[in-house]
Amino acid sequence: MASRSGGTGILVALVVFVVLCVAFLSTSVILYVNMSDAQKKESQAQADLNAFISATERDRSETATLRNAAGGESLFAYLTKQNADLGTLAIGDATADPTKIRASLGLGENETIKDAMRKLAQERDARTQEAGTLKTRSNDLGKEIEALTARIAAAEKAREQAVAQVSASIKSYSDAADGYRKQFDDAKAELDQVRADNEAQYTSVISALQTEVDGLRQERQRLDDRVAALQRKVEATSLKASNPAAFVDARVVDVDARTNTLFIDIGSNKRVVPGMTFEVFDDAPSIVAAAEAGTRGKASVQVIKVGDTTSTCRIVRGAAARPVVKDNVVANAVFNPDYRFKFLVHGKFDVNGDGRSTDAEADVVRARVKEWGGEVVEGSTLTGDLDFLVLGSQPTEPAPLPSDASETQTLAYTDARAARELYVALFQSASDAEIPVLNWTRFEALTGTVNR
Repeated sequence: MASRSGGTGILVALVVFVVLCVAFLSTSVILYVNMSDAQKKESQAQADLNAFISATERDRSETATLRNAAGGESLFAYLTKQNADLGTLAIGDATADPTKIRASLGLGENETIKDAMRKLAQERDARTQEAGTLKTRSNDLGKEIEALTARIAAAEKAREQAVAQVSASIKSYSDAADGYRKQFDDAKAELDQVRADNEAQYTSVISALQTEVDGLRQERQRLDDRVAALQRKVEATSLKASNPAAFVDARVVDVDARTNTLFIDIGSNKRVVPGMTFEVFDDAPSIVAAAEAGTRGKASVQVIKVGDTTSTCRIVRGAAARPVVKDNVVANAVFNPDYRFKFLVHGKFDVNGDGRSTDAEADVVRARVKEWGGEVVEGSTLTGDLDFLVLGSQPTEPAPLPSDASETQTLAYTDARAARELYVALFQSASDAEIPVLNWTRFEALTGTVNR
């Protein structure tokens, strides 16, 4: 009995053990399956997160800055709002991307909004300066109109005073006549004769004064016509005649190839002086082309002898392939047989070709203009009747000042910058007003000058 009881206990224990093993195995399988699903979900979640931001990007300082700036919002919401604010600020479109913003603002591939704003500011400053120049010119003409208006007012006042004097004289004579009539009723015949004489005298005076009044009216009409002409000049200030540099000054009447000389059909009767130079061209259109391109003619000549109506010139520059022939034309941009051109000479020039531009060589250009019959305008302002602007070498852009710049360096920088801005402003104003602009090279080409 004892052995059977012991065997039953072992059997029960074995059965319990097997049941526990089965239960443990089932639990392990369930836990493993759940763990595998969790790992898959974790991998998918990590992949989804990396699609928005990688682990390396999450550790960058910029990410921390953005998270702090976002506050309680998600980075996606914060960045989406930032992008919408940028589009709204740039072109008023919250959905705009950088490509759409560039297309809307007309920006180049590498151009920034800051670059575009700087260009607009530069254009605004240039237009402001141009408006100031035109306003100054308009004010000058306005002052002239005011002066003419004052003269008209003075003439009208003088006329009124003359009429008043006549009226007063007539009244005094009338009063005297009335007194005579009261005092000399018994001498009516004599009084009538005196009155007739006085009326004849008054008629003569009135006729003379009326003639004077008519003359004043004619003077007023003439002044009104002049004011109207000046007004038309103000309205047409920007219109210029054809480029004076293209005018033909003379023609070649004969050529002596043996002595390398030629003869032109103007002389002292047209203010030609010995030493004057001219550029030779085939015809008038060639002058126009040279004036536009700044190129030289076929030859350069210098006057060596001046007659009354002709001048003898020697050829100082030429080519055998393009000889000077009869009926060729000559021109000098400064000289005109019938008119004195006005020149504004500005800047420093390198006349002698040593590579250095100086004020002294600018004086050489001014002296040459005066010697050849032109008129030099003083100052640095374009006038309405200016014919040419002659510009020297363009001033270079000064280097930026160091942080510890001295007063001398600051003054030098300011002067250099002002000189460059004035040069650019004069060139732009002359171009807008269609005033021909010559540099030293064009001046030489259009005056027949042979350098050194």
